[in-house]
Amino acid sequence: MSSDIEGLTDGRWLVIARKEFADTIRSKVLWILSVLFVSVFALPAALAQYFDIGQFIQSQTGQQVTTNLLAQQTSRLASALVPIIAIAVAYAAITREREKGSLKLLLSLPHTRADVVVGKVVGRSGVVAVPIAVGMLITMAVVLPTQIAFKAGGFVTFALLTMLLGVAFVGLSVGVSAATSTSRRSMVGTVGLFVYFYLFWNSFARGVGQLLKDHAGIATDTQLHVTLFLKLLNPTQAYQTLLTSALGTETYVARARMFSGLMGQIVAQQLKGSLPFYLGDGMALAILLAWLVVPVALGYVVFQAADL
Repeated sequence: MSSDIEGLTDGRWLVIARKEFADTIRSKVLWILSVLFVSVFALPAALAQYFDIGQFIQSQTGQQVTTNLLAQQTSRLASALVPIIAIAVAYAAITREREKGSLKLLLSLPHTRADVVVGKVVGRSGVVAVPIAVGMLITMAVVLPTQIAFKAGGFVTFALLTMLLGVAFVGLSVGVSAATSTSRRSMVGTVGLFVYFYLFWNSFARGVGQLLKDHAGIATDTQLHVTLFLKLLNPTQAYQTLLTSALGTETYVARARMFSGLMGQIVAQQLKGSLPFYLGDGMALAILLAWLVVPVALGYVVFQAADL
């Protein structure tokens, strides 16, 4: 295993990554995703300009519509759509070749299993990240001539964090693909995780916090911190709350918004001035990066021991 990992310095994984990326260009997947992301990111800005939404809001509230506001609104859709696309792109990255028998041929060349895993992650990450970047660039071209105020720092942050979210789910999907023997099992694993993140994770976080309060006697403040940290472990929520604070919202308010409605306001009052480090922006970013690295590492360990 150590020799496989050390062999990554030879750059053989780049050959696999380039092939993965080139195959998607030939299959037109890259172009389809680019059109999709242009629609998701640029269309709201175009509609806002066409219907004079920005001017209407400014006349009613006295506040100018900015790209930060558009990013905040679009991020809700992106937090669902980007992971789904990343899973679709990467869930069968290794299992499909394993089922067809082409994986043995690939490994008979001067490629190690580590080369395969890393090459697949990098190649499929490019397939997701490049269309997002294209969508963002076209959105910028749409916004600049309009009355919508362009905030370069916030816009770039939105683009980078959205790409990181996509790459994180690519890492998760390739990791599961490396650890399973069939594409069906890989799909069930990755889709199941996403559904759990999106529909059930909040209930899990609240349940653990309440359980610790009832049976371990933790204080109410500690219960809140535990619940928030567990919420933060969800990559889609880490993305949304990190983006919220990066766009100018106070960090404690951004964390509180992981709760909805009135509960979010109550939590914001409890957190004001006392946010622990493990609920900060640095931790949210580290969690997103961990969802890229840890599943890949675990998947590689299983893949390395598998009998192909």
